Amino acid sequence: MRLKKRRILPDILKWIDRDEIIVLIGSRQVGKTSLIHLILEELKEKQKFYFDLEDIDIFNNVNSGPKAFVKYLEYRGADINNKVYVAIDEIQYLKDPSNFLKIIHDHFPQIKLIVSGSSSFEIKRKFKDSLAGRKKIFEIETLNFEEFLSFRNEKLYDIKMRIGGIERVFKGDFDNSTGLLEKDFSAYLDEYLFTGGYPKAAMTGDLNLKKEIIKEIYNSYIRKDIKDMGNIEDIIGFNRLLVSLSNQTANLLNLHNMSKVSQLSLNTIKKYIFLLENTFIVTLLRPFFKNMKKELSKMPRVFINDTGLRNISVNNLRIDRFREDTGRLLENLVFLQLKKRFSPNEDLYFWRTQAGAEVDFVIKQEEKLIPVEVKAIPMKKPAVSRSLRSFIEQYNPEMGIIINFSLAMKDKIGKTTIYFLPVYAI
Repeated sequence: MRLKKRRILPDILKWIDRDEIIVLIGSRQVGKTSLIHLILEELKEKQKFYFDLEDIDIFNNVNSGPKAFVKYLEYRGADINNKVYVAIDEIQYLKDPSNFLKIIHDHFPQIKLIVSGSSSFEIKRKFKDSLAGRKKIFEIETLNFEEFLSFRNEKLYDIKMRIGGIERVFKGDFDNSTGLLEKDFSAYLDEYLFTGGYPKAAMTGDLNLKKEIIKEIYNSYIRKDIKDMGNIEDIIGFNRLLVSLSNQTANLLNLHNMSKVSQLSLNTIKKYIFLLENTFIVTLLRPFFKNMKKELSKMPRVFINDTGLRNISVNNLRIDRFREDTGRLLENLVFLQLKKRFSPNEDLYFWRTQAGAEVDFVIKQEEKLIPVEVKAIPMKKPAVSRSLRSFIEQYNPEMGIIINFSLAMKDKIGKTTIYFLPVYAI
């Protein structure tokens, strides 16, 4: 089967002829191996080799040490006097991956390494400071909506590419005719909203098969691999915490409430959440503030890094906009789309005052602030919440964005331009 191109591929290829080791990290089944093969395809007639460390024989050869591995490469036909591209899947399995990569990088500069790992927790634990300046890390995520369309409907994918994304709004290049396409995108958007973007699941429209695929990812990665990585002893408590976090999707993370529900101590919850963050299951989003006394909410908001995984956790993969959790799922989807463009807690935040006013997301671009609200209710005409008006009064942003299912138009509040943008156009 022909591999589908990923949005991040051109960014990775910019580093292919540099000295740094390319490191792809991300959860299992997000497409790291496919990306590696796409990278190797781009190398055309160059010397290239691929090694999967889940194969025990290959693992033993690679784990035998850098010099022995170079000999093994030669046995496989590599001419190490010339440029050789070597891809290694699941590098964290090595006993000492940091030393292995350092020696290859420093002593065999003609070997360009492209490696992957399924756990930043394991990689941080095994990678030493000796790799500083020697690697370029890319986090591989589940499919965004346009990638999802490329897997399912190439005609709609072409239309989505012509529509572009939220960047067009930033440039003032706004087309209100995009709102006319809501019916075209509706079914695929709902499928993506409720079942997520794991590539293998995205390839099928059969909901029962999709459910089995996502459940297998959930059981093998979260309940087995992550449990083993973190040496988790209280399995029942860990599973309760996972369900509780899923039920709190897009809400403030209240550790004391989590402790009551999961029956785990605060320290244990913090340990498990740290593990889930570093194995790409959850992301915590911090609040933006300038006036600490009035604005600061100490609690972050919690987002699950795939809505399908979240819905399997709560045992509800039903595709239905009338679900009571649709609003929070839509916020989670928008967060994941924004997260692919902006770094959480560096240029992406949320805003909440002590008085309870809240804006779902705040994008920080240099000195500019762009508030973003998400509305799951049907919108036929422009409406701006009190909270967004409060933010506008306080910060006077040039623009604000209200993401919804179908409305596409512009409005004004004072000097602030408000763009109403369909979710399929972000």
